[in-house]
This record gives sequence, C-alpha cells and structure tokens, in this order.
Amino acid sequence: FISFLENVVPTKVKTSKKLIGTDDKSNISNYKYTNLVEICPLCKDDLLYLPAKTARNLGNISRLVIVKNISEVIHLLDPLTGQVGQLSADQYWRDPLRPVITAARSRMTRFVVLGKEPVVLQRNVSKKSATRKLRSQLATLTLAREDDLGINDKQFEENSHVGYLMKSGDV
Repeated sequence: FISFLENVVPTKVKTSKKLIGTDDKSNISNYKYTNLVEICPLCKDDLLYLPAKTARNLGNISRLVIVKNISEVIHLLDPLTGQVGQLSADQYWRDPLRPVITAARSRMTRFVVLGKEPVVLQRNVSKKSATRKLRSQLATLTLAREDDLGINDKQFEENSHVGYLMKSGDV
C-alpha cells in the first residue's frame, strides 16, 4: 500500500520496527512494524507563493504559481505566462509549501464567458522564449458575474491560463 501511495502522491514515509519477543531455541523473532506516511497537503488549483530559490531552480518560474496537477511530482503553472515547472517529492519535503489560497469550490464566484482573445507572448517573464504550445494556452477573457446578468452591464477582462479551453457562454 505504501509503495502505491509513493507512486501516486508526494509522500514522506517513516518506518520503525519493535522487537516483541524472541524464541532462543528456534531462533525466531517477532517484530511489530509501524509505518508513518505523511501525504502532501496541496491540491489541484491551489495558489502557491514559492521561495526565490525554489522558483530559480524550477527554470526561473514566477514565484506566484498554481498547482496544475499532483502525481508523484507536483506540476506547477504560472497563470500569467503559461510556464510550467515540476516539483519533486524530495524538493517539496526539503522546504514544504503551504498554499496562499486553497481551491475551495464552494467559495468561488460563477462567471459567464462573453468573449475571448488569444494572448501571444513574445517572451515570458523568465526571459526564455515561450513554446508554440504555451503561446496558444493564454487568453484574455471578457467575463460577467452570473448573478449580475440582466441587472447591470459590468464586465471584467482577465488573462487566464485556461482561456484556450473557454468559449462564449461557458460558466
């Protein structure tokens, strides 16, 4: 079970064994094994503020990132440039991070997409050229609160790392 967890999420494992009893005649010992497994508390869509050294080690990524996915490594995404980085379990446990904002779906406000325009980056923040794939991921979205539709005409324009997936009318 522990090896399964290590392959699925970043974990820290401590194992101990305690001698319960021995039989000197048959040379048999009984041990009690105890395993302590600490699982990384980060979740998908959590907002993190990375230490400067960690950001530099991840390819000079921005310090404010979103957790894109968690597997045996933590996949991080800079929402403003589309740059990605991977934080291994060893790197994480050396300097554990706590989220600035957790992705509690119940606290989120629902918005309706009114339009979108792709954002083409010539260079990202880290001075490395963005790949063609990353250039197409960012988009400027025109949004309106779902609760305010028909009441007022207040619209918001935001850059989004998932803008390429959105289309007009999405919530």
